[in-house]
Amino acid sequence: MACLKPCIPGPRLSTLVRRRYSFNTSFSRSFSITPLLLALETKKAPPKSTTSSDSFKQSKQTQLPPPQRKSGSAFGQFIVASKKNLDASKEKAKRLKEYGVQYLVRPIGVNSPPKPADNSPKDKRTFAQKRADFVSYEKNIERRKELIGQMSESYFTDMHEYRSTAGKEWKAPQMFFRADKSFYMPNFQGSTLVSSKIKDSTSVLKDKVSVVKIYTSLSGENHVNSYFDSPGKASAEPDPALGYQIIDITVLDRPVNRWISKFFAFRTRRRLPKTQHDLFFYAQPLPDQLSSAIGQINRYTGYLYIVDGDCKIRWAACAKAIEEEKESFERCLKGVIAEHRMRTRKE
Repeated sequence: MACLKPCIPGPRLSTLVRRRYSFNTSFSRSFSITPLLLALETKKAPPKSTTSSDSFKQSKQTQLPPPQRKSGSAFGQFIVASKKNLDASKEKAKRLKEYGVQYLVRPIGVNSPPKPADNSPKDKRTFAQKRADFVSYEKNIERRKELIGQMSESYFTDMHEYRSTAGKEWKAPQMFFRADKSFYMPNFQGSTLVSSKIKDSTSVLKDKVSVVKIYTSLSGENHVNSYFDSPGKASAEPDPALGYQIIDITVLDRPVNRWISKFFAFRTRRRLPKTQHDLFFYAQPLPDQLSSAIGQINRYTGYLYIVDGDCKIRWAACAKAIEEEKESFERCLKGVIAEHRMRTRKE
C-alpha cells in the first residue's frame, strides 16, 4: 500500500511566493497615503481666488445698468382700474342724490377741427407702419391701457346708471355757448339710407346750422324726438326757410345691431321723407375719448346738439326733454340761426 505524504512545495514554488510577497510590500510602501496627508497638513491654505462666484456676480452687477421699476402687471392694473370705476360710480350716485341733476355750464367737444378722413373704419396704414406699431413698446402699452379700461367697466354699468338717473346726466343750458369758446363736433363715418358707401358727417355739417341727433338704442331715439312738439314733427322734413337741417346718427356699436338696422332699413325709409335719406347715418362708434368729450357716455340715452357752420357744438342736451329744455332748445336754435345769417351777410 502506498504511503500518503503531505505535499510540500518545492524550491521553485517557494521562491515564487517569496518574490510576490516582497513586491506587494514594496508597492504598498512606495504608494502609501501618509506622506501625502503630512504634506497637506504642513502646506498653508491658498488665498481666495478673485474669480469666485460672489465676486463674479458683483462685477456683473456693477457693469449692468440699474434695473427699471415696472408699473405692475396687467392684472394688477385691471384691478386698480375696476376699483376706480366702482368708486367713481358710487361718488356720482351720491352726488346726484344730494344735489340732483346740474346744468351744463361749460362747452363740450374736441379741441381740433374735424376732417372728413377722421375716424375711418378702414385701416389706411402701410405694411411698414403696421409692423412698426406692432413692435413698438409705447404703442403696445397704449393699446393695453385701452383694453384694460374697456374690460374694467362692467357690461351692465350703463343699464344700472340708466335705471337710477333715467339717462339724465345734465340739464340743457339756458343759452347757447359763444362761438369763440365752443368746441368741435368729431367726424362720424358710415353709410346712409341712400347708399351703402362710407360717407362723413363733417362735409354735411359744414357751412350749415344743424340739429344733430345721436342715439344707439330705441330709448335714445325716443329721447331726442321728445325735444320737438311731437315725434311726427321730429321726423318731418324741416322747412329750408328756417335755416337748419336735421341729421340722425345711429351709432351701431355691435355687429348684431348693424345687421338688424340694415335689415329693417326699409321701415326707416318709409317713415322719413326722401330729402332726409341722405342725412340719416348708420355710423361707426367713436373712440372712448372722443365719445366722452361730447358727453356720449351711455348707450341707452339719446343726445341732441345744435352745431353751427364751423362744426362747433353751441348747445347740448340728453335724455328725455322737460318743458324747460324744450323752451331752451327753441330759443337757442333761433339764436344760432340768426348769428349764422348775420355772419353770411357780412361775408
